[in-house]
Amino acid sequence: MNVEPHSLEALIGEFSSLPGVGQKTARRLAYHILSLSKSDVARFAENLVNASTKVHPCPCCHAFTEDETCHTCLERSGAKTLCVVEKSSDIIPFERSGIYKGLYFVLGGVISPLDGVGPEHLHLPQLVNRIKEEGIEELVLALGSSTEADSTALMIDRMLNGVNVKRTRLARGIPMGSELEFVDEITMLRAFEGRVSL
Repeated sequence: MNVEPHSLEALIGEFSSLPGVGQKTARRLAYHILSLSKSDVARFAENLVNASTKVHPCPCCHAFTEDETCHTCLERSGAKTLCVVEKSSDIIPFERSGIYKGLYFVLGGVISPLDGVGPEHLHLPQLVNRIKEEGIEELVLALGSSTEADSTALMIDRMLNGVNVKRTRLARGIPMGSELEFVDEITMLRAFEGRVSL
């Protein structure tokens, strides 16, 4: 017999559908929401709706922005280094540490046949076009350290065969299988400074 009301069950289900949130954490979050005042819940809901409706991928680099074009693409226009990351949140450790002053490109994932993600699901053609059109001199592949990331980096390297651009990858200071958005600034700094040619 279920002791939780249907609407509470539905809220727990929404939280548990988020990545990295298990059933226990989802239940704890749902109960926390119920302990908030009505105005706090309304503000939380409003922020969810605002983020969902106002934030969109930048047409140049696919990083999340509220503007027509993200501030990085606008402020660093003309930079000749392009850092390729898997998702928009992977840009945060670079910006927090201040180690990188070039442009970014969000690939939209890595090739993962088991998850049904093939090359056609990524922004690969746009990446190649951007490198050629903007005269990018160095491409930094910052895709993390997993088998899928390695396969994706290899495919990008092959796609750029004959294109005059230096290609590097972050050094192996990043633990295997880790997500870039969770890497601390010191590790990111060492990985970036020790990047190696492909």
